[in-house]
Amino acid sequence: MHKKILVLLVIVLMVVGFAGCGNENELGYDEPEYSEGSSEVNSSENLEDESVTNEPGSPSSPGASAGDTWLVMIYQDADDEILEQDIFIDLNEAEIIGSGENVTIVSQLDRYDEGFDGDGDWASTKRFLVLQDDDLDSIASEEIEDLGEADMGDWNTLVDFGAWAIENYPADKYVLILSDHGAGWLGGWNDDMPNEGSQLSLKNIDEALGSIIDQTGIDSFEFIGFDACLMGQLEVFSTIAPHSRYAVASEETEPSLGWAYAEFLRTISENPQVTGKELAASIVDSYITQDFRIIDDAARRVFVAENFGTEEEYDAEAVAIEMSQDITLTAVDLSGMLALNEAVNQLALVLQESDQTVVAEARVYAQSYESVFGDDVQPSYIDLGHFANLLIEETDDEAVQEAAQSVLYIIEDTIIAEKHGEQRSGSTGYSIYFPNSELFETTSGDVDYAYTDYANRFAAASLWDDFLTYHYTGEGFSQDDADLDVLGQPQATMADLDASAQSSVVSSGAEIESPARGGISLSSISLSAEVIDIEESVTMSVDVTGNNIGYIYYYVAWYEEESDSWLTADMGYVGSDEIKESAGIYYPDWGEEPSFNVSMDWEPTLYYISNGYEDEDQFAFFEPEVFGATPETDVYSVYGTYTFAKSGKQYDAVIRFDGNGDMKAIYGFTGKDGQGALSQITPSENDEFTVTEEWLEFTEDENGELVNYEGGTITFRDQNLTMQPYYGYAGDYVLGIIVEDLDGNRTEEYAYLTVME
Repeated sequence: MHKKILVLLVIVLMVVGFAGCGNENELGYDEPEYSEGSSEVNSSENLEDESVTNEPGSPSSPGASAGDTWLVMIYQDADDEILEQDIFIDLNEAEIIGSGENVTIVSQLDRYDEGFDGDGDWASTKRFLVLQDDDLDSIASEEIEDLGEADMGDWNTLVDFGAWAIENYPADKYVLILSDHGAGWLGGWNDDMPNEGSQLSLKNIDEALGSIIDQTGIDSFEFIGFDACLMGQLEVFSTIAPHSRYAVASEETEPSLGWAYAEFLRTISENPQVTGKELAASIVDSYITQDFRIIDDAARRVFVAENFGTEEEYDAEAVAIEMSQDITLTAVDLSGMLALNEAVNQLALVLQESDQTVVAEARVYAQSYESVFGDDVQPSYIDLGHFANLLIEETDDEAVQEAAQSVLYIIEDTIIAEKHGEQRSGSTGYSIYFPNSELFETTSGDVDYAYTDYANRFAAASLWDDFLTYHYTGEGFSQDDADLDVLGQPQATMADLDASAQSSVVSSGAEIESPARGGISLSSISLSAEVIDIEESVTMSVDVTGNNIGYIYYYVAWYEEESDSWLTADMGYVGSDEIKESAGIYYPDWGEEPSFNVSMDWEPTLYYISNGYEDEDQFAFFEPEVFGATPETDVYSVYGTYTFAKSGKQYDAVIRFDGNGDMKAIYGFTGKDGQGALSQITPSENDEFTVTEEWLEFTEDENGELVNYEGGTITFRDQNLTMQPYYGYAGDYVLGIIVEDLDGNRTEEYAYLTVME
């Protein structure tokens, strides 16, 4: 069983008196054995080196589209504790290059009160002319203005910054980089000070870009970049296409490093004749591997200590490989968005006439990315190219195969450069929104987070939203429901775009049904024994009948007599005899028969989070997240609350662990209940993580009610956390088999077992 490989460690460690201590050198840095992450980079050749000068650029016509002068505008919303220090360091990395004869760099940086205390611990919003400086610990740039507490989540603030920068530092080419939390088509750029809940929606960003162009008279941005999570969506690129020539964004979450600012700014400083296309390629090419905090020896020592919990020395290549496992980054020629949307529209039209169960299977098994909608729904941000590949592999419909292949061709044509890590092997450059039926209903129609409202320009141009409505309601659509012209209209009004986007809104009274439902039934679970000793195992077996079967899980709960409640203790994947693979993504194959048997062995085991101090281990529920080719490549998640030691600020958070039990990363959510934009957290010593425990109670509902409580709290010490197995408690257990269909609906069967000392 996946994850159960750890049980073998328990037996060995118990013999030598194991009591929860952490593994020595758990990251294995003494002799790095990391494999290179997959990478596909079609970037320009290395540019000729020239000396860097440090004088601000001279003015030139703001309406020019050719020439050698650049204005780089960095909009840095660091007004939260998760990202403040990382974004602060990004500005310091930009100072390594600084403004020069042909390149002017300006920043608007909003910091957080009571968070990172470097450089005087100021917490207002300041504008800087970025000047050359080699010190990463303090800002040496010229402070132009202190705006006080500006609301960086208000699109008017973005307009003010862009207009101010262009009017005061006119150039031939304009670059805008937006840095903060990202959440795909929902937007991001949260700022609770001074207005709680403030954020930029994708529609807000669209409005802001159009207003900047209108106010300043420039013809277009040369380049727009999103140094933020999850913004590499077709919806996002299509929205900014009228406003810019090129763009860069990530399909997945970004690590705390962010972009390699010093390296890509060097590209235009040393050769200002380059194009936005070449700049975009250099950002992808330098991402992670050329980051100053990795290639500089002193900066790398600090970074390794903060992120890997060790003071040992490791070379740049080993750290870069480790940090690149989950990454994605895409550079796009936005002039191709019309052609790509047209190809996706044609795919949507032919999918309307095809087998929807094949479509549903491709949705589930396509490369997916972090969810901003909580852990109780299937991932909804999937890779467009991998989805198209799966359609080609699984369908016999030649029209679908031809349309999907056209999408792949145009994806390749529009991508300037693309990079992805080994653990995101199915990535091709663009993600797209494809929810299950539950999430579709939540984000459709007159709701707070309506897909067609937030991504209104895309919805007006695309038939994808119309296809989603068809997939779940059967309501048909035609080519006339899309208006591709809006992709070339920077001044299109939001009212016009909203009106054009309404074609796919679900009709009143329409019934939402999923073609991915399985009609699954289970026999009663058969146990090889009803009572076992703590060191014995039991075999459980169940017959499964149905179709559209996705993943199958085992489930374990332990009974606490004092509270008369059941604690969710463990859960993991049940592997199939055959495993399918597509572009390095693995998923179970349950065969063609409508009925089959599932059987597995279980031995009493519970899992704890360890910080390396044996008396501080805390029980946790490790929830399966990614099905790997082997148990070691599975991914498990623990949800809880992260508390920063300095400020006491708390965030809903999730810690990811691999199948070896090593911590991969920690992510904090801007919303509640594991929802909203998210970013990687870099733990500091004495920060804390409080585990969320799940209990089945019978106090108010005789059928039982699942309730979440705060569990144990683990404190971050001098090393990363690990997953550690222990023998289970003596007492009563419930063992279960859970079968999930392709829409995420679960059918469950349980049996009782007693474990003796």
